[in-house]
Amino acid sequence: MFGKLLKNELKAQWHSMSAIFFAIIVIAVAGELLALFSSSQMGKVLGGLAVIAVLFFACVFILIAVGMMYNKTMFGRAGYLTLTLPVKTNKLIWAKTASGLIWTYLVYFLFLGSCFLWFYQVKELMGEEALASAETILSLFGVPSFKMIAVVCIFFAVSLAISALMIVQSIFLGITLSNVKPFSKLGLIGTIIFAFVIFYCIQSVSNIISEVLPMGMVVSPQIITFTSDTALTAATLGKGVIKINFAGPLFRLLAGILLSIPVSHLTKTAVNIK
Repeated sequence: MFGKLLKNELKAQWHSMSAIFFAIIVIAVAGELLALFSSSQMGKVLGGLAVIAVLFFACVFILIAVGMMYNKTMFGRAGYLTLTLPVKTNKLIWAKTASGLIWTYLVYFLFLGSCFLWFYQVKELMGEEALASAETILSLFGVPSFKMIAVVCIFFAVSLAISALMIVQSIFLGITLSNVKPFSKLGLIGTIIFAFVIFYCIQSVSNIISEVLPMGMVVSPQIITFTSDTALTAATLGKGVIKINFAGPLFRLLAGILLSIPVSHLTKTAVNIK
């Protein structure tokens, strides 16, 4: 049943999303063509950066679009039909969450791909010797090596994917709360306030947990060390290391999953469909 729900959600949303993805692809391809065929090195670099900037804003826009579609199909006119489907509310919420994440992750992976492509283009322009020289100069200022930065970028990509789940669920809960009396009087402003407060609270608790449970890994130029105390391990290894905490992202993942509970409960018992 969940598979059928997800399939129908993607089909229904594609009519709106196709135009967005078409615009994103056209702009991204135009920027990449500028980067590839520009006669100057600066033009190549700026073309790639322009694509990254466009896709970054697309990542933000797609979250807004996902939220708007959720509000329309759950609490707009279509909500009367949606909520009469012979399925559990929890499955319905997760189908909409999964479809929203699919669209979000598609843009997100395009953004990551553009970043890696730009780094590759810069590497090709600079050459191996120039890249090694740049890395040596950066090390003099305490900047980590490119290999260390690459490891951090991979972790950041995973962490951002987890945060996307939390953000989508925060938006859904914010929308749901704004359709519950007496909060429904606040309208769009209420949705923005609720979603922001929920996200801020989870992020704040995540930061606290990261300090209380400093488990994770420490990346040095030679090795990657997994540890239960990143601060102590970093002090042992000396300067030029990067600390990465696992507790914060794991908490955000758990919070993103558990947020479906209040969304489902409020949708079943307290929402006011327009």
